[in-house]
Amino acid sequence: MAKLLSLSTRTQTVLQVFAGMIRAARLERKMPQQDLAERLGVSRQTISAIEKGDAKVAIGTVFEAAAIVGIPLLAESSRDLQRLSTTVAGLTSLLPERARVPQVELDDDF
Repeated sequence: MAKLLSLSTRTQTVLQVFAGMIRAARLERKMPQQDLAERLGVSRQTISAIEKGDAKVAIGTVFEAAAIVGIPLLAESSRDLQRLSTTVAGLTSLLPERARVPQVELDDDF
């Protein structure tokens, strides 16, 4: 049996807002759910799930739906997105490869 996904109220709200944005943009373009589904290569039911903010839809599918209906992700243009990508790559190169919790030695010699 699959473990149920437990999301914070904030995350659930963000999903609902993003779902509403995708739906509004699709309707603004007078695009039926079936047309968006065909462009994405998914079922119309998946589009319905995206527009309901269903957390079980793959994030790549949601992002691609947003891009198709014209919602910018992280940046307005490809150039800005590339600049952001370069910045993030530079920052991550300065960080350690993994996080480690320092081991504390206990002094139990009384």
